[in-house]
Amino acid sequence: MQQSYFLGGVTANGFRTHFSEQILRPDFYTYILKGGPGTGKSTLMKRIAAAFPDEPVSRYYCSSDEKSLDAVVLEDRKIAVVDGTAPHVFEAKYPLVSQELVNLGACLDKQKMQLAGNAVRQAADENAQWHQRARQYVQAVTALHQDLAQLGSRALLHQKLTGFGERLAKRTLPKPKGRSGGISFRQLSALTASGYRAQPLPPDYQVTELMDPLYAASDALLRQLAARASDRGFAVIASENLLFPEPMLEAILLPELRLAFSACSTIRQEQVAGAVHMHMTRFYQKELLAQRKQRIAFDRKATLALAEEASNAIAKALAVHDQLEAYYIEALDFDRVSRTAEELIEEIRARK
Repeated sequence: MQQSYFLGGVTANGFRTHFSEQILRPDFYTYILKGGPGTGKSTLMKRIAAAFPDEPVSRYYCSSDEKSLDAVVLEDRKIAVVDGTAPHVFEAKYPLVSQELVNLGACLDKQKMQLAGNAVRQAADENAQWHQRARQYVQAVTALHQDLAQLGSRALLHQKLTGFGERLAKRTLPKPKGRSGGISFRQLSALTASGYRAQPLPPDYQVTELMDPLYAASDALLRQLAARASDRGFAVIASENLLFPEPMLEAILLPELRLAFSACSTIRQEQVAGAVHMHMTRFYQKELLAQRKQRIAFDRKATLALAEEASNAIAKALAVHDQLEAYYIEALDFDRVSRTAEELIEEIRARK
């Protein structure tokens, strides 16, 4: 299986990721890459993924730069390789037992970097300022999302939705497998420089999209389906909408069944071709929604405008980051990085 995710994404409180849970899995060995921007971390991970073309590989992309890899996981080999630098700083908890640091910063010419010191500091500070501006817009989006979800929660027809969820689970999920399942979190969507984006699903997935402008009904149904699938022994991959004070579920994947349920909402409007559409407004009290019609319309319109401004700020940060990378690339020993990549690939091959 080849599946793509984001490593995480921007929230009102900074960057959020669940990848630390992957790093701490006792059955996996993780290489944590260190080094400044432009030191070849993403390129190295792309080479590792390409070295195992016939094996299931999960790729985790950077939400600030969608072309850049932040992690790869070789699922069958139980190997993960991840960028461990800010804003997602990871360290080895059990060095050389479960994790290992790989310092690509050692491939830099120290003298060249010091000569570019003033320009590097200026670019790094400007990049941080643009990311801070993006977070300020995201804080406003988060407040509007919270208001929409609260309106939805107050209007939610809980009994009707719960009954429907039980019938849907019974109709969709096979009988219990006689083993324990589990729910793991991975990020399918994030706010990026090009807007709010979701990673594509494999073409053999049967996708059901929950059309929900208020988030509350889809979140409740996704949690119910995830719990029922896990209870029946199936592995569940859950993805959150990070633009809430407490993230709400936005999608679940059932890889063994090739099933996916995802929410289409105010912020996530992309639709999957061939997906089944399930309209969630039937699970809200229509009278209450009618009373709040203008407020809901305002929240939704303002959310989209502010999210666009946040994406613009992320795009500005990316442009400055590209300038910052150029200084490191100028000081990088590419042959040494290439040798490091080859040595790492051979070490991974030898681990199986």
